[in-house]
Amino acid sequence: MRFGLITAFVTLVAYAVLGFVLIPPEGAGWLAFVPEEAALYFPHIIAAINLITVVLLQLGYRSIRRRRIHSHAIYMGASFILITVFLVLYVLKIAALGPEVYKGPEVLRNFVYLPSLAVHLALSIASVPLVFYNALTGYQLRARAGLSYHRRVGKLAYPAWTVSLALGLLVYAMLRLAPGG
Repeated sequence: MRFGLITAFVTLVAYAVLGFVLIPPEGAGWLAFVPEEAALYFPHIIAAINLITVVLLQLGYRSIRRRRIHSHAIYMGASFILITVFLVLYVLKIAALGPEVYKGPEVLRNFVYLPSLAVHLALSIASVPLVFYNALTGYQLRARAGLSYHRRVGKLAYPAWTVSLALGLLVYAMLRLAPGG
């Protein structure tokens, strides 16, 4: 029960911070302590983090399927740390630069970019509480034996998180490869 409450609280705080950053009082650039020159590298760093996280998630999934619990815990713990770094950098990027706009062909925008972005965002939003809950319960399971919904939630969190990250990488590539991107 307490993991559910902690997860709900952290999720609401994360959503509130993201909401504040996405709808800032004065528009992009309001976070003065992040120089724009530095923030310009954030999308590339974020993409690298997402790619590494996808690989770690696959290794973690493979490890648990082979009943290598210690390896699973290491891979998933590293994934959680990386996604936390991602979230911090994403908030700083949006606060410093504002959201990016797709500048490619209209047909790709309407039939590939926007649907991919929509699914990516929906899965990202859904993944936050699932991933956080599983990180908490996974740590608890390592610290002492106990029952939790870790396995059941993991069966939802893993595919949602993996697809969200993969679509995030597609969105990143489309923003960079579009003419003028």
